Amino acid sequence: MRLPRAYDDLRRATPIASLPEVADGTVVLVRGRVRRLHVFPRRLLDLFVEEGDGVVRARWFRVPSAMAKSFPKGSEVALTGALHTAADGTRELIQPSVVTAALAARGDGGLGLRPRYGIVQGVKGRLLERMRGAALARLCGANERAANERAANEDDRFDLVPAATRQRLALPTLVEALTRVHAPPDEDAARLEALAPARRRLAFEAAFVAQLAFLLRRAASATGAVAVAPSLAAATRARLEEALSFALTATQARALEEIAADLAASRPMRRLLVGDVGSGKTAVAFGAAALVAAAGAGTLMMVPTEVLAEQQLRALAPLAARLGIGIAALTGATPAAARAAILEDCARGRVQLLIGTQALLGVAGELPRLGLVIVDEQHRFGVVQRGALGLAGSPQAAPDLLSAPHLLSMSATPIPRSLALALHGDLDSSFLTERPGGRPPPTAIVCGTDDERRAAYARLRDALAEGNQAFVVCPVRQEARRPGAVTAIAQHARLRRALAPARVGLLHGALGSAAKEEALRAFADGQTEVLVATTVVELGIDVPNATVMIVEEADRLGLAQLHQLRGRVGRGPRAGICFLFASDGLPQDAPGRARLALCASLDDGFRLAEADMVARGFGDLWGTTQAGEGEGDGALGAGGLVEFAELTMLARREAEALLASDPLLADPAHAELARAARARTALLFAGEAG
Repeated sequence: MRLPRAYDDLRRATPIASLPEVADGTVVLVRGRVRRLHVFPRRLLDLFVEEGDGVVRARWFRVPSAMAKSFPKGSEVALTGALHTAADGTRELIQPSVVTAALAARGDGGLGLRPRYGIVQGVKGRLLERMRGAALARLCGANERAANERAANEDDRFDLVPAATRQRLALPTLVEALTRVHAPPDEDAARLEALAPARRRLAFEAAFVAQLAFLLRRAASATGAVAVAPSLAAATRARLEEALSFALTATQARALEEIAADLAASRPMRRLLVGDVGSGKTAVAFGAAALVAAAGAGTLMMVPTEVLAEQQLRALAPLAARLGIGIAALTGATPAAARAAILEDCARGRVQLLIGTQALLGVAGELPRLGLVIVDEQHRFGVVQRGALGLAGSPQAAPDLLSAPHLLSMSATPIPRSLALALHGDLDSSFLTERPGGRPPPTAIVCGTDDERRAAYARLRDALAEGNQAFVVCPVRQEARRPGAVTAIAQHARLRRALAPARVGLLHGALGSAAKEEALRAFADGQTEVLVATTVVELGIDVPNATVMIVEEADRLGLAQLHQLRGRVGRGPRAGICFLFASDGLPQDAPGRARLALCASLDDGFRLAEADMVARGFGDLWGTTQAGEGEGDGALGAGGLVEFAELTMLARREAEALLASDPLLADPAHAELARAARARTALLFAGEAG
């Protein structure tokens, strides 16, 4: 469903003389007399329209020469389009729409509220307008028929929000909401805020169907998962804290208790562990693996890279030894003989925790007594990617294999509870909001002057002299349209000379997998002191010896990304510092500069994530857009973060109430809703294996 991104208020024409006071980008309606025109065959047409003392230029590119005949000198014309200021200061409309006839037909001086839609790749705008017009005509006909009680009842069959719910929440019908949103009334009394109830109703429907899909999916989960006795869980928790040699934070302890309660049930756990950088997600995940091992089953832990798999193995091996848990790592680089030996140890119960990369996907079905799958998503929210790992394993693989393992999915991006519910409504959520051991977060400093930049690189050199390591992050790999852009490849070449004899590595997305792993491994092992990288480094490399990060042109990155990047330093005993360089020539009032200041002032990832959501919007939360497969188009209809959160929670409550009375949506009155929920489930989990 594509809703208008915004509305152009064309209820009144804007006097041409007042255009200098109108901001660039504003869509205006102007009326005037043709003063003159310039024709450049097959290139462009310039039309100068005057009204009183004001003149505005309309410009069309690559138009037929015959178009000029439509604008005889002295004729009245009405145009609408976005206002711009040319290099010479002339106010102009680029590719405006000619609405002379439409305005004359109305005779009231305006065109009303005109919806503005996003672009659909490969489909012409005029075709979309005709399709929308035809659909609206049918809707209006349905709205008129609704005056008849019988027809109204028929229309209810296609309204996904039950009539009782609509009445209780004072929501308009689907036909009323769509008609009002796509063809808003344009009388003087109408205001844009009057459209809010209709948009809210459409947003609620999207949330309602999604939450039903999540709940129906959860209800259909297989049974037969490994169960951990409560007494066993308590004993394992005590042994875990003893092995860690420090007490868990309050939120870590609560998360582990929630996980233990899930593991005690016969239905597979589906839980999302959300935590800020450095909040101790790995310790909680290891605790979950220890609980499963105590019940005689095994765990797979999947991480994004081979280097991280190796790091996790080194970090967790001592803990595993203290608890008597066998641990191993399996990646694409593991030799065939070693791979066979590891799988044999897993099958015989000698390895209870197997850490690896995507190579684990090919072996999950071979492991008997697989009790838990841990997915370290590294702040990726793509539903398709997560779905592919949601039910690793196959009941046909071995006679005693559990029908479905428990799933613990970890997210390194802190998000509000409402967003977690909207994105992962089929998962229960646990939140870590504290840092173990009181370790402070890295300090972030914004640098905008040459002196500040020189001081930052001096601090980097000091860190190298002290035996520490550093990151230098560049948003662009090699080529940029912007003059003076700092690219990773060019910066790597400069720093190799400037920082000699320090060894400087390079990491970017265009490198092959082997080259990426080599660059990460060299930095993690201390073979290189400085790593110049693009933002691929935010995937979560853990180098405790790295204490300094410099982010070039940091204003080109989002808040959440900046927060993830600075979390790469200060992960050891020494404090970390992150210098955020503003782009050369960035105005003081630019949004990017405000974003850097906010990042430097806040070290709470949850608050930063909320600010990022407010700034960048929500996208297509219940489709595949967050997996990188398209562009959201205002389908939510919610007016802001607060309303979005309230709608999500409200939709969840209404979905739970409906399923309490009709668990399978078998009532004929819910037939369309059941079909919509199944379709939503297919979209959300299209990539799920098993």
